Amino acid sequence: MKKCHQNDDDLFIYEHEIQPYLPERIFDAHSHLLKTECHDYINNADDPFFYNVEMDDLQDCWQVLFPDSKVNGLVMGTPLYHCDLDAENRFVAESVVDADDRFSLMTSPEMSPEKLKKEIEKYSPAGLKPYLVHAVVEDKQQARITDFILEEQLQLADDFGLAVTLHVSKPRGMADAENLQDISRLIRQYPKCQFILAHCGRCFIAPNMADALDGLPVAENLWIDTSAVCDTGVFLELFSRYDLSRILFGSDLVNAAAFRGSYVRLGMSWHVVTPEIVARQGGLPSRATFAVYENLSSLLLAARHCHVDKEDIRNIFYGNAAELFGLNPK
Repeated sequence: MKKCHQNDDDLFIYEHEIQPYLPERIFDAHSHLLKTECHDYINNADDPFFYNVEMDDLQDCWQVLFPDSKVNGLVMGTPLYHCDLDAENRFVAESVVDADDRFSLMTSPEMSPEKLKKEIEKYSPAGLKPYLVHAVVEDKQQARITDFILEEQLQLADDFGLAVTLHVSKPRGMADAENLQDISRLIRQYPKCQFILAHCGRCFIAPNMADALDGLPVAENLWIDTSAVCDTGVFLELFSRYDLSRILFGSDLVNAAAFRGSYVRLGMSWHVVTPEIVARQGGLPSRATFAVYENLSSLLLAARHCHVDKEDIRNIFYGNAAELFGLNPK
């Protein structure tokens, strides 16, 4: 694991834009471990984004990045192509031992309902984590929700009262009409299943968030996590138009948010940008901070402009998750 280390720029951003507004208690509703040997195509030595992350590494990252807060979280494996789901699920389940942490099992349509039920009974997870790369359609970027988590699997989530963290497909994420149609049906059909829309419903840019909110229902079993979104406009839309009691802070640590860089809008798309990618010729050198700090700076700036009060901030960072996952409310 590549250790997190703050430099002077990180400290300035943390002390001026983040720390004054963070509560002392945080639940990170979207974090990942990664065992590279479960992913046979990852070159651990050369790939800057995919490297081993054990629970100690995640906790170290939380401590370095949020030194003034106590942090726990919902921990998942890393759902990539050609993953040994059995091995990575076992790794995650055995890693999460703190009573204030929770974990989700990764699923795919290839996992039979009978096997999934046995896994749920064996490990007692808080949730399930499907992913669009496992969708049973040729074009994964056009997959509907039930292409990557089957109705039989959702029925098990409903039976056991589990949370399902959804990284939805489609170019516009939850702004897509089919995604809105699907989630509206699913929350009614599986009322004890708790649906979490990751990355603000995969709306990394403001126009997608605005259009998603035009059709997104508010329900007791529908939640939105804030992970990895770095566009202030997304949070301005979200905080001014959606039920704040349904919003969960998530970081997407470690691999997808501890790198130096950001997720940047380019027209109607968004892309990872790092100092190595921009490689500026002349001018000032890059002074990039962690992507998770970009995310938090955007979120907290929008919260201030939307006059989100301290109690609602506390709930976004902890209280809402405490309700969802049965945590100590304080």
